[in-house]
Order: sequence, then C-alpha cells, then structure tokens
Amino acid sequence: MAIPLTRRSVLQTAAATAATATIAAPFVHGAYAAGQLKLGFWDHWVPGGNDALTKLCKEWGEKEKVEVQIDYITSQGDKLLLTGAAEAQARSGHDMLTFLAWAGAAQADALAPLDDVMEPLIKTNGEVPEGITTVAKQKGHWIAVPAPVGSPTLPNCARIDYFKQYVALDLTKMYPAGAPPDKELADKWTWENFLVAAEKCQKGGHAFGMPRGHQRLCRLVLLGVARARRPVDRQGRQYHGQV
Repeated sequence: MAIPLTRRSVLQTAAATAATATIAAPFVHGAYAAGQLKLGFWDHWVPGGNDALTKLCKEWGEKEKVEVQIDYITSQGDKLLLTGAAEAQARSGHDMLTFLAWAGAAQADALAPLDDVMEPLIKTNGEVPEGITTVAKQKGHWIAVPAPVGSPTLPNCARIDYFKQYVALDLTKMYPAGAPPDKELADKWTWENFLVAAEKCQKGGHAFGMPRGHQRLCRLVLLGVARARRPVDRQGRQYHGQV
C-alpha cells in the first residue's frame, strides 16, 4: 500500500536526510570557523606605529580561525573617547575597544567582567600596579586589561650637561644606570630644590619646567599627588596608591 505524499511526510523525509548527511559528513575547518572579532584600537600618530599590532592580531586570528577586523580610531578631538561613550549607550559596536587612562571606568556598567582573563595573567606576571588597578578594576571586577600599546611611561627628562654646569648636580650619580639610586642625593631632590635648579638653569639661558594642562600627556597628576592632592573614586573616597 502506497503511503500518501503529504507536506508533513516530505518535511520529515527531508529532515531525516539532512540529519544523516550532517552525521556522515566530516567536520572541515573554514578559514574563519571560530567567528569574527571586531576591534577598535587607538590610532598611533607615528607612521607605521600600528603595523606591529596589526601583525600580532592577524597572526592570532589565523591561528585561532577568527576573522579579525580592526578599526584604528584617532584620539584627536576625543573621537576614541566619544566612540566608547556612544557604543556604551547603543549597547552595540566593537567587541574590544581601547580606553585611554581612566575612560574605561566611566563605562564600567557597559563592559563585560574580565576576571577570567586577568587572574591567570596576574598569576603568571605578578600584581598590577595600584595606579592601573584603581581604574581598570571597578566594583570588585576587572573591566579592562592593561595594555602596553599607547601606554608610555613618559618620564621627565633632563639635560645631564646643563645640570652639571648650572646646578652642580650629577644626575648620573643620583640615578646610576643599572644600580640603585644614590639615597643621599635622591632624598635631597625635593620640590624646593627642583625650583632652585629651575632658577639656576633659567639664569643660564636654559629654562625648564613641567607641563600642566588638561591633556593626558601632561604630568599634572604627578604634581598634584606630590602636593598632597589625591584622586578620588565616584563615591568620593580618596585613593592613596601609587599613580
């Protein structure tokens, strides 16, 4: 007796055939079998400055079978900062995004916890400096991973010869390369003596100082902490760690 052909029987036969084909077919990795990752990175202003990061991401993507898409976003006009704020409000955008300085803390509620990423990194490399922890860890959870790209130390520099000539201070003796600082000289390097040295160099025709302003490259935070000023969190609690 022939079985009547109905819409239901056709769908059942097609489903059974598809299931059999799926089980029998071997699993083959596609070029991007693991999916896609959209990254938003700070756009370095030095020509070629992004090349190393692009190379690392491309190598990782090929190894992990992930299609990596990178947008390099300029910090001019605070575009990178505004991008983070806009994507947080839209709940849509890049999978990973660069946050400069304390910008990540402002979007903490929109960022996924990264404790599972940071815990093995800390175990392998040691604790993160407190000045970074205070912004990258919010409400007991890591909301950002500290990155070396775009994180220069920006130390203050000085002309060794001018300090010897006008201030009678040998900076190489105070901070010898590959050796601990000279405690006696280092302890005497106070803000008062900083001003004395500045005055002597000014009279010698070679003025120097430290920048102040709203730009991140300025060392206003260092000056503020040295003058007993302390940053605070959103609850108004003082932060006493190292900046």
